[in-house]
Amino acid sequence: MIDNKEQTTVFKLDQIANIRNISNIHSEISSALSSSPALTLDLADVPDVDLSFVQLLESARLQASLEGKQLTLSQPASGTLLDVLRRAGVIETASPEDAQFWLHKGSVQ
Repeated sequence: MIDNKEQTTVFKLDQIANIRNISNIHSEISSALSSSPALTLDLADVPDVDLSFVQLLESARLQASLEGKQLTLSQPASGTLLDVLRRAGVIETASPEDAQFWLHKGSVQ
């Protein structure tokens, strides 16, 4: 679901985000990002994710940056997403920019 408000598109994802449907999610996020200078992902209702979703978001962040666009999360990573980030070592090695994106923190503590 997409909600445009003042140049920022809010993309609400409410389905399992794993390798089985990552291609569809990729298409949806790419489409939303291409039509807006700023995209905020609302992942509050995502029941489960796997590493392919984290990789997709990292790729989308890079693409947005290259295009001069902004990609953000509406709330800090939590639940299954946070667990996957920890298991993948993303949190422990996060740069300040990564910590801001994933955790909404200026630095990792």
